[in-house]
Amino acid sequence: MRVKEPVNAWSHLLTAAAAVVGLIYLVARYSEQTAGKLSSLIIYGASLIVLFLASGLYHAIRTTPKKELWLRKFDHISIFLLIAGTYTPVFAYGLHGAWQVTMLSVVWGLAGLGMVLKLFFMHIPRWISTLIYVALGWIAVVPFVKLFQTLPTGAILFMFLGGIAYTIGAVIFGTKKLDFFPGKFGFHEVWHMFVSAGGVLHFVMVAFFIAAMQ
Repeated sequence: MRVKEPVNAWSHLLTAAAAVVGLIYLVARYSEQTAGKLSSLIIYGASLIVLFLASGLYHAIRTTPKKELWLRKFDHISIFLLIAGTYTPVFAYGLHGAWQVTMLSVVWGLAGLGMVLKLFFMHIPRWISTLIYVALGWIAVVPFVKLFQTLPTGAILFMFLGGIAYTIGAVIFGTKKLDFFPGKFGFHEVWHMFVSAGGVLHFVMVAFFIAAMQ
C-alpha cells in the first residue's frame, strides 16, 4: 500500500510508537504512586498514543471518501483528547481541592464539547478550529499562580516550551505559512513536526518533573 502523505504519516506513527514506550516507562517508574496520580499518568500516556496513532493512520491510509472522513474526524477529535489528557497529571499533581476538581472538570468538559463539534461540524473554517485548539491549550493560565507555587521550575519551563511549540505549529497550520515544498514538505508537514516536538517537550514535563514530585 502506498502511503498517502509519507512525511505526515511516518512522523506521527513513529511518535506514536515512542509514546507507547513512554507510557510503559511511566507505569513502571511510578507504579507506587497513589491510584489517582497513577491513573492520571495512564490517561496522559494513552491520549498521547491515540493522538499520534490517529494522525498517522489518517495521513497514511488511502480509502473511500466516507471512511477517510471518519479517519479525519478521529484525527481532529484526538487533538482535544490530548489537550485534556496532558492537563490531567498537571492538575492532579499541581492543584488541590476545589481548584483541582474545577480545572479537571473544565478542561475535560471543554474538550468533550470540542470533540462533539468536530464529530458533527467537521467543515468549520480552519481558523476557528485553530483558535479553539490554542485557547484550550493555554487554559493553564487560569490557575497559573497556583501551578507556579506547587510545580517544579522544570515542569513550568517544559510546559511553556511545549505550549509554544504547539502554538507555533497551529499558527503555521492555520495560516498555511512556511509552505516550502507543497505536497512533499509544506506547511502541513511543518505543523506535524511542531506537534511531535510539543509532544516530546510535554512528555519531559510529565515524566521527569511532575510525576517525580514527592
